[in-house]
Amino acid sequence: MTSPGLTTPEREARVAMVGAAFSANKGAASMAQALVDRLPEVIGVCRIEILTTYPREDLHEVPQAVQIVSLRPRELVFPVLPIALLVALARGVGASGRWFAGLHPATRSLFRADVVLDVAGISFADGRSFPILVYNVLMTGVPLLLGAPVIKCSQAVGPFRSRFNRIAARMLLPRLRAVLTRGERTHQHAVELGLVNAQRADDLAFLMEVTVAASDSVRALLSERGVDAPFVLIAPSSVVRSYAADRGLDYANIIVELIRSIREEQDLDVVIVAHSARPGRPESRMNDLPLCAEIHAALDDAGTHLIDANLRPAELRALIGASDTLITSRFHAMISALATETPVLVVGWSHKYEEVLSEFDLTELTVPYDRLDAATLIRRFDDVWSQRSIITERITDGLPRVRTSAEVNLDAIRRELDVRSRR
Repeated sequence: MTSPGLTTPEREARVAMVGAAFSANKGAASMAQALVDRLPEVIGVCRIEILTTYPREDLHEVPQAVQIVSLRPRELVFPVLPIALLVALARGVGASGRWFAGLHPATRSLFRADVVLDVAGISFADGRSFPILVYNVLMTGVPLLLGAPVIKCSQAVGPFRSRFNRIAARMLLPRLRAVLTRGERTHQHAVELGLVNAQRADDLAFLMEVTVAASDSVRALLSERGVDAPFVLIAPSSVVRSYAADRGLDYANIIVELIRSIREEQDLDVVIVAHSARPGRPESRMNDLPLCAEIHAALDDAGTHLIDANLRPAELRALIGASDTLITSRFHAMISALATETPVLVVGWSHKYEEVLSEFDLTELTVPYDRLDAATLIRRFDDVWSQRSIITERITDGLPRVRTSAEVNLDAIRRELDVRSRR
């Protein structure tokens, strides 16, 4: 368990976070929010800066105590990477490199940080595109070039069978202070790669609390939309839609058929929500709103409701907790269901879903996207709906253990700052 704060008002700890985007990536945002909530009690007075790919949007989303620093992908390539290389060269000849680091807000933030926390949900995983691997390399490598201590907070990594992914991971991951592996399969991937700095820790998002304001906001929203309880919540994913399309599967239509079945067979209200949203933008990896609108438009039914608002992480968790069952392809929507003891059915695309559900003895709640069809999904939902009391009981039993494991993230941060304070 965590210890009391280590800093004093005269020496605040500087914490920089990468991989979070409050306005779009609600998964990483929920991890970041948990850190914002908990770090002051763990390490004492601290200054938290979030380096985000969406600086303008996040400016209106983040808690007041957090500073926003722009780190768009194009900035990461130039000028951030060249500046980081100059700092590394300066440090190599015995200079500090401070002047170079000060040339850009992102490099200045990372250079001054007592610890850099990577809160990406998944990285260095086979099967993802080469540009994403390059992005992973830069997001991990730039802080290292700047001499910053980096901790990968609980996330999925691996497998490392792909040549380029294995080379990149072997080059960078051993240099981190800690690689906190979110599940047993991820931890095994890390061990097989030879990482001695890997440690098991469940997802930080399990530590995010739902505020009273968030709960009140969701109750008002459901009342305004005329949603009748009990209701089923659907949080689809543009990412899984893309993967399914590569296999010739119509993900959106399958979800439509599922909703029709729920309405006709169970007579339940259905609510559709985007767990990742960028209002006014086209569909993308970080924007499920167009997909949600398309699914809703295919259903001429007063009992099916679309929530097209860009909800904050705590509001999304409150909405999931208010539902009677969640059907999702978004990983951190699943986490919120488990955190609120809500039965969940997941259409997933990687090992990261099953390894978390295994902590609750609920791996049967996943449907691989490449084996997806409407009849299978309808049958699996009927099973979940009929067994929801058993599912809730298993979640309740496993939750204290998982939350304790998630605290390991905070312990790793505290230890790193403790080491630095003694230097």
